[in-house]
Amino acid sequence: MCDASLFSGQGIRTSSSRKSALLQGVKYDSNHYKEGTALFVSNCVFCHGVPGVDRGGNIPNLGYMNASFIENLDKFVFKGPAMERGMPDFTGKLTPEDVDKIKAFIQGTADAIRPK
Repeated sequence: MCDASLFSGQGIRTSSSRKSALLQGVKYDSNHYKEGTALFVSNCVFCHGVPGVDRGGNIPNLGYMNASFIENLDKFVFKGPAMERGMPDFTGKLTPEDVDKIKAFIQGTADAIRPK
């Protein structure tokens, strides 16, 4: 179940915590990373930027989100609560499988850039 605080914006980490708070713990299939990259670039990068690399526009960088937000990403991209703040509805454009691939890209990128 998704934490209700995510829908109110409380699940978004502030810029002061971003330097060391890369996304961690979202399970994903690494075989989905390549397709997830293409899906993220065509649908998400303009607003959200590259996960963990830049800030994007005025929208949170998904590489610094709470893991439960990314685990429940479908609840945001399909008629989600952020629509009232301008996020597009991806119903009919993305499938649930596409969202899983996007999650793989987001977590895989955070894992790749995480300092060792």
